[in-house]
Amino acid sequence: MASPSRMTALVGAALAACNMLVAATSLAQDVSFFARLQFDAGTDTISVVVGDFNGDGVQDVVVLDSGWPSYLDSGVSVLLGNGNGTFQRAQYFRAGGGPRSVAIGDFNGDGVQDLAVANYGTPPLYQDAGVSVLFVNGDGSFQPARLVGVGVVATSVAVGDFNGDGAQDLVVAHPSTPQDAGVSVLLGNGDGSFGAPRNFAVGDNPRAVLVEDFNGDGVQDLALIIGRGGIWVLLGNGDGSFQPARGIGGGVNARLLVVGDFNGDGVLDLAVGRSSDRFFLGGINVFLGNGDGKFRPAPNIDGSYLSLAVGDFNGDGVLDLVAPGGPGLDAWVFLGNGDGTFQPRRHFSAGDGYGVAVGDFNGDGAQDLVITEFFNTVTVVLGDGNGSFQVAPKLEAGDAPWSVAVGDFNGDGVQDLVVANNYSNNASVLLGNGNGTFRGARNFAAGNFPRSVAVGDFNGDGLQDFVVTNYYSNNASLLLGNGDGTFQAARDVATRSNPRFVAAGDFNGDGVLDLAVADGDTRDNGGVSVLLGIGDGSFQPALTFALGRFTQSIAVGDFNGDGTQDLAVANATPSPPYDTGLAVLLGNGDGRFHAAQYFAAGVSPTFVAVGDFNGDGVQDLAVANYGTFSSSYEDAGASVLLGNGDGTFQAAQYFRAGNSAVSLAVGDFNGDGVQDLVIVNERTHGVSALLGNGDGNFQYALTFGTGMGPESVAVGDFNGDGRQDLAVAHGYTFLAPRGSFHDWGVSVLINNSRR
Repeated sequence: MASPSRMTALVGAALAACNMLVAATSLAQDVSFFARLQFDAGTDTISVVVGDFNGDGVQDVVVLDSGWPSYLDSGVSVLLGNGNGTFQRAQYFRAGGGPRSVAIGDFNGDGVQDLAVANYGTPPLYQDAGVSVLFVNGDGSFQPARLVGVGVVATSVAVGDFNGDGAQDLVVAHPSTPQDAGVSVLLGNGDGSFGAPRNFAVGDNPRAVLVEDFNGDGVQDLALIIGRGGIWVLLGNGDGSFQPARGIGGGVNARLLVVGDFNGDGVLDLAVGRSSDRFFLGGINVFLGNGDGKFRPAPNIDGSYLSLAVGDFNGDGVLDLVAPGGPGLDAWVFLGNGDGTFQPRRHFSAGDGYGVAVGDFNGDGAQDLVITEFFNTVTVVLGDGNGSFQVAPKLEAGDAPWSVAVGDFNGDGVQDLVVANNYSNNASVLLGNGNGTFRGARNFAAGNFPRSVAVGDFNGDGLQDFVVTNYYSNNASLLLGNGDGTFQAARDVATRSNPRFVAAGDFNGDGVLDLAVADGDTRDNGGVSVLLGIGDGSFQPALTFALGRFTQSIAVGDFNGDGTQDLAVANATPSPPYDTGLAVLLGNGDGRFHAAQYFAAGVSPTFVAVGDFNGDGVQDLAVANYGTFSSSYEDAGASVLLGNGDGTFQAAQYFRAGNSAVSLAVGDFNGDGVQDLVIVNERTHGVSALLGNGDGNFQYALTFGTGMGPESVAVGDFNGDGRQDLAVAHGYTFLAPRGSFHDWGVSVLINNSRR
């Protein structure tokens, strides 16, 4: 685990990427956990739409990337669907500068869906403002964008046929100045070109536009958000012109309009999502249509929402709403009652939700969600058809759970969890029920700021115990098990200063478990302390092995095949020169170790684990690399060092997986007999699964959302189905403030991979 100062230590990391990351051989498609999925999609994803851009009958996703803050990478990312809820790697296509909105249409009449993008423009001149049209090639790729102009900044675009000629037209909202603010209609010629814009005044600062027929005359009309939140409707004349705008109400901070028949009367209604600020409360306003282009208000829904979408999530034929809340606020579902009102909102974990769209991405007939998150990812949440979504359940533990391990603490043959909690100075034990659920946490006092936990039988009574390192009390706490899920009072075990990580092994071959602790408070005195067990739950004084580095985690293995346990230590330092290596200490068999050998392993390595990734019977190493601090952490992921069998290792191979990797674990998650990796990504709030090919290479990572601030992962079979599941402790306090929906806890990801 990274130290408490990692936020200042690693945030400042500025190493160049060590090597090119190893290319993926294929997308990981045959592993699945009961959790939301995450996919890389740009640098500042703000909006998303669903379509079929390669004509395979499978729904794809287009994500709008504003390119903020430089706007140099602004455009659209296309993720082609595989039909099972996963997607291929994003393809990027440049649009104009500062894109704000994207719409789908067939503008050249070739039967293939194209894109229209509203561009606010790149400051300070905004010369690339307007509307970009990207024609699809039919294989999921797009031709270079063509700018069709309204001559001013554009904030929203929608598609319709406003003159009834069968050719698709565009309507664009542009709020440049009070003099030219309004909407522009560009009538399509049917060949991909458009006529000159026709402008219609609608008031100050139009921000969103929607196309439907609100008075039932067969002619398409417009609805817009104006100023700080008023809703205006323009009824179409059928020749591309519109009647004067009429206000229907609204609310402050309105962000997005959606349309549907929420009361089942056959007339279209409107709903608008509003965000809160320090002056005004947000919510959702519903306006029920009268059928003549006029509307009446329905009861409002409280809350703060950045986006809104319509679907039928429980299959009852009544329209529902879904609304992301923004950073730290996840998302909510509002099941419709059929009379224009909605049931109390249901919360589910969706990350830093911003934009949202509805589709069926795995072809099961249940509606799913795709949600853009701030910065560079989109989240796919698969629906179950009854109004709920496939997200990992969260279990309450103590405050800021930082490390999690698996054991059987009451001897019932069912796997349990133990969690070290930073802020509450204790450890939580959650006894398993055997069906993937757990009983409520029982807390046991430890020292000051517990950081790491390891499970073993340290007094030889056949019952499982656990030990936690206490960062600020400069010791470890040993809790001996009673065999019924309870534990004796903690015993202090002396360590050096600031112990961060603990691993158990038998380093002197006496059959008694010993401890190896990563400790030391500075670069100069970092190292490993080995505490040899006596067999009664006590330990000999620590033997110290200086590494001169800020040690992070320890893995135990036999790297030279001599039957003696060795150590591998991941290192990262809080100041230049940044260590990018791994220390290996070969054991002598008496509790002592040879001088460390160092191997390059990546940028800011934070965690190390042992496996056999190429099936040669020789132990290899996998290392989690936090990466260089940036918006993308482009050099984060995993390094794999294949063992030579003599205690040395081949050069590291790097595999991209999420960003800000802080922990990892080894398992066989798809049941093919080949070892895989799962990597914890602190700042993208999930875990990435890398399926092994059996030759030391891995497939492209598939990421599952867990909740904010994940720090540690443990592997077990929590429901007894023979598949390996995951338990993830998430308690990174900078990202998970107490009192939000991201309160600290443990997420359990049940493996539902098809076999």
